[in-house]
Amino acid sequence: MLDTEGPVVAEFMSYGCTHCRVMEPILQQVAGMIAPDETIVRVNIAVEQQLAASYQVQGTPTLVMFLGGREVARVEGPQPVVATVLAAVTQPFGQ
Repeated sequence: MLDTEGPVVAEFMSYGCTHCRVMEPILQQVAGMIAPDETIVRVNIAVEQQLAASYQVQGTPTLVMFLGGREVARVEGPQPVVATVLAAVTQPFGQ
Protein backbone atom coordinates (compact mmCIF):
# COMPACT_ATOMS: atom_id res chain seq x y z
CA MET A 1 0.00 0.00 0.00
CA LEU A 2 2.80 2.44 0.77
CA ASP A 3 4.39 1.89 -2.64
CA THR A 4 1.36 2.88 -4.75
CA GLU A 5 1.62 5.73 -7.25
CA GLY A 6 -0.92 8.00 -5.60
CA PRO A 7 -0.52 10.01 -2.41
CA VAL A 8 -0.57 7.90 0.75
CA VAL A 9 -0.47 9.02 4.37
CA ALA A 10 0.62 6.38 6.85
CA GLU A 11 -0.06 6.93 10.51
CA PHE A 12 2.40 4.81 12.46
CA MET A 13 0.57 4.21 15.71
CA SER A 14 0.14 1.96 18.72
CA TYR A 15 -3.06 1.07 20.52
CA GLY A 16 -1.31 1.71 23.83
CA CYS A 17 -0.52 5.29 22.81
CA THR A 18 -2.85 7.92 24.30
CA HIS A 19 -1.96 10.46 21.61
CA CYS A 20 -2.79 7.89 18.90
CA ARG A 21 -6.24 7.34 20.40
CA VAL A 22 -6.83 11.09 20.35
CA MET A 23 -5.56 11.25 16.76
CA GLU A 24 -7.95 8.57 15.45
CA PRO A 25 -11.14 10.71 15.23
CA ILE A 26 -9.10 13.63 13.89
CA LEU A 27 -7.75 11.45 11.06
CA GLN A 28 -11.27 10.22 10.35
CA GLN A 29 -12.41 13.84 9.94
CA VAL A 30 -9.41 14.68 7.77
CA ALA A 31 -10.04 11.61 5.60
CA GLY A 32 -13.40 13.11 4.65
CA MET A 33 -11.74 16.40 3.68
CA ILE A 34 -8.84 15.27 1.50
CA ALA A 35 -8.69 14.63 -2.23
CA PRO A 36 -10.31 11.34 -3.29
CA ASP A 37 -7.02 9.98 -4.66
CA GLU A 38 -5.24 10.41 -1.31
CA THR A 39 -5.26 7.40 1.01
CA ILE A 40 -4.78 7.32 4.77
CA VAL A 41 -3.67 4.06 6.37
CA ARG A 42 -2.90 3.13 9.95
CA VAL A 43 0.18 1.04 10.68
CA ASN A 44 0.25 -0.62 14.10
CA ILE A 45 3.93 -0.64 15.05
CA ALA A 46 3.41 -3.56 17.45
CA VAL A 47 2.30 -5.72 14.52
CA GLU A 48 4.42 -4.16 11.76
CA GLN A 49 7.69 -3.80 13.68
CA GLN A 50 9.91 -4.36 10.64
CA LEU A 51 8.01 -1.82 8.56
CA ALA A 52 8.24 0.77 11.34
CA ALA A 53 11.95 0.06 11.72
CA SER A 54 12.55 0.33 7.98
CA TYR A 55 11.10 3.86 8.06
CA GLN A 56 12.96 4.66 11.29
CA VAL A 57 9.80 5.49 13.22
CA GLN A 58 10.96 6.60 16.66
CA GLY A 59 7.64 7.36 18.34
CA THR A 60 3.91 7.42 17.88
CA PRO A 61 1.95 8.90 16.35
CA THR A 62 4.10 9.58 13.30
CA LEU A 63 2.56 10.59 9.99
CA VAL A 64 4.61 9.71 6.92
CA MET A 65 3.50 10.96 3.52
CA PHE A 66 4.37 8.91 0.42
CA LEU A 67 4.10 9.77 -3.25
CA GLY A 68 5.01 7.21 -5.88
CA GLY A 69 6.16 4.89 -3.10
CA ARG A 70 8.73 7.41 -1.78
CA GLU A 71 8.60 9.30 1.48
CA VAL A 72 8.04 12.98 0.77
CA ALA A 73 7.31 14.32 4.26
CA ARG A 74 7.01 13.31 7.88
CA VAL A 75 5.39 14.77 10.99
CA GLU A 76 6.20 13.25 14.35
CA GLY A 77 3.68 13.72 17.14
CA PRO A 78 1.45 16.24 15.37
CA GLN A 79 -0.97 18.21 17.47
CA PRO A 80 -4.33 16.44 17.29
CA VAL A 81 -6.19 19.37 15.77
CA VAL A 82 -8.04 19.03 12.47
CA ALA A 83 -6.40 22.09 10.86
CA THR A 84 -2.89 21.00 11.84
CA VAL A 85 -3.32 17.41 10.67
CA LEU A 86 -5.08 18.50 7.46
CA ALA A 87 -2.18 20.82 6.60
CA ALA A 88 0.36 18.12 7.41
CA VAL A 89 -1.26 15.53 5.15
CA THR A 90 -2.06 17.78 2.18
CA GLN A 91 0.90 20.17 1.94
CA PRO A 92 3.40 17.58 0.66
CA PHE A 93 1.04 16.76 -2.20
CA GLY A 94 0.40 20.35 -3.24
CA GLN A 95 -3.27 20.28 -2.29
